[in-house]
Amino acid sequence: MNRIKRDWPRAAAAAGLLVLAAAFLLRFSYSTSFLWPGYCGYDSAIFQTIGKYWAEGSVPYRDLFDHKGPLIFFIDMIGYLLWGRAGILVPQTISLAAALFFLYKLGRVYLPRPGAAGAALAALVYLARTFDEGNMTEEYALPFIAASLWLAARWCEEQKRDPAAPHPWRYAAVYGLSFGAILLLRVTSAVSIGSFVLVIALYTLARKQWVTLAKNAAAFLGGFAAVTAPFCVYFAAYGALGRMLYGTIGYNLLYATGFSLTDYYGGSPWASATFRRTVFDFGAPVLLLAALALLRVLRAPRRPLGWAALLTAGLNMYLLFSNRPYLHYFMIAAPLVPLCAGLAWQLWREDRAAGRRAAGLAALALTGACLVNLAARLPGWQRDGFMARYPYEVIAYNDMARSMAAVIPADERGSVLAYEVDAQWYLATDIRPCQSYFVHQEWQSAADPTMAAEQARRLAADPPAWLVAGNVTNPAVADLIAREYTAVSGKADFYEFAGYTLYRRND
Repeated sequence: MNRIKRDWPRAAAAAGLLVLAAAFLLRFSYSTSFLWPGYCGYDSAIFQTIGKYWAEGSVPYRDLFDHKGPLIFFIDMIGYLLWGRAGILVPQTISLAAALFFLYKLGRVYLPRPGAAGAALAALVYLARTFDEGNMTEEYALPFIAASLWLAARWCEEQKRDPAAPHPWRYAAVYGLSFGAILLLRVTSAVSIGSFVLVIALYTLARKQWVTLAKNAAAFLGGFAAVTAPFCVYFAAYGALGRMLYGTIGYNLLYATGFSLTDYYGGSPWASATFRRTVFDFGAPVLLLAALALLRVLRAPRRPLGWAALLTAGLNMYLLFSNRPYLHYFMIAAPLVPLCAGLAWQLWREDRAAGRRAAGLAALALTGACLVNLAARLPGWQRDGFMARYPYEVIAYNDMARSMAAVIPADERGSVLAYEVDAQWYLATDIRPCQSYFVHQEWQSAADPTMAAEQARRLAADPPAWLVAGNVTNPAVADLIAREYTAVSGKADFYEFAGYTLYRRND
């Protein structure tokens, strides 16, 4: 009985987090919530297509390719095994509830319980503004980022009491596991973890704590291997390890290095108009962290916290401000909200205790301004979120896709490919792609010209009986369609989705 009395508050808190996470996802995860039926998103639809057919026996990368890590496909596979599209809400809810818990724990390093809870909720509000369509890689990275920042910040605080205290190897194991998990999602999302790990390693090295450094390195590698090794073994067993590594790491290096900030913003009026909001609205937590970290460094230049926070802010600014201004990229800044709140409170308390006011007041003022800015932007949800587009075109798109698919005989549905068409088409029609490059092939191959040649070669070597084609600009593919296919439908044009025409291969 005493144990029940002691444990029920924790159980109630865990249940509350799960309910809050589920309610948030029902409202904002437009690509998986059953409150928004029929819509599977853009990137989310790609992940769902691979996850769905992984659950039915396909092997990612070998049978269906996309340039993301396998963990996002695994999560969607679990969801489809549970309950189809809406089943993804189960791992989503667990992930978000865990993220909220660690966001609270991160705030508790510096703040009293009400303040930590408020900081976690502020992070959730920021997350709502950057959640995009839901079921994105950045979303699943959040619990790993928050847990790692919590442990790193906790150790930084312990350094104030005992500067010689070694960094616990168990913390390093969590960093390694988190880095490995994020590598299997989208590796750039680990920038905050990498920043703190680097500063901690340099700090340990400077103190010549060689045994501690060795233990931490081994623990980091152990945590990393614990999450990555099972996926490597699985794909190696199916002869797809090289393809998995290319999709997870290799292609994304080409994708990142091939991007030009000046060309992108110079050639897109929408992107240019978005840049100011990208920096001062969605990037506000990163800018705030940079300012607070500078104050922290000036106050205590020998402590690791200020330098780690400053490096975190700098690398996040480079990553987020020099990239495409997609909303979901900014989700990884949500854990910085409680970190900022904690730093501001810490600076205020230290200044007040020392009889100073300037830095502490500046920290609180900057944090308050950031929170007011966040609240003032709430009406922008309708413009920023995908709910502004639902149900616009979704029902019409699905109906048109199904009406075209109804023309395809049942015994030929295993030989269908959509070329330059959204993955939503496969999910709306319940048709499995017959080739591994199955969605927006020309956009994807723009980062790797050898991929374009490979796509054309596969189409020529094993042309599908039916082809759903959007705007084809690859000359080899256009020539193949002109020679070997006949259009059996007019072109279905859409504003948000890719338009397409259904072709049948000539006998």
